[in-house]
Amino acid sequence: MTWDLARIYAFLTWPACASIFFIASCRLNAMPKNTRWPVVLEYAIWAGVGVTVPCLPFIGEWPGPGIVLLLYGLVVILLCSARAWAGDVAPDEATNTMPLGHLTFRQRAELWLDMTRAKVRFLWLKAQLWKDGT
Repeated sequence: MTWDLARIYAFLTWPACASIFFIASCRLNAMPKNTRWPVVLEYAIWAGVGVTVPCLPFIGEWPGPGIVLLLYGLVVILLCSARAWAGDVAPDEATNTMPLGHLTFRQRAELWLDMTRAKVRFLWLKAQLWKDGT
């Protein structure tokens, strides 16, 4: 790869990375306090990609055509979820907590015990039906 082609590829990464950083930072800003941490981490990583990839030529890592295509593909992925983030409001999937998330240890143990009893009861009834030949 010639020096000029490497510069062109590096230049082409800037609009994609700026878009990735802008979209990710806007979504991070729109997240309420009850946003699930994996969602926050995901968009923090997106923003990190938008900042670090354009700086790679400063340490001697020049992008190639594959990286340029990958970055523009990532922009398309972020734009595909734009409707879910419309109006700077996080989607329900990003803020919903798991149903077991707020249960105490005792409540979780009781729930597990109830579920185990129900499974044993179901298997017992199924065995009775099998024994009766029905």
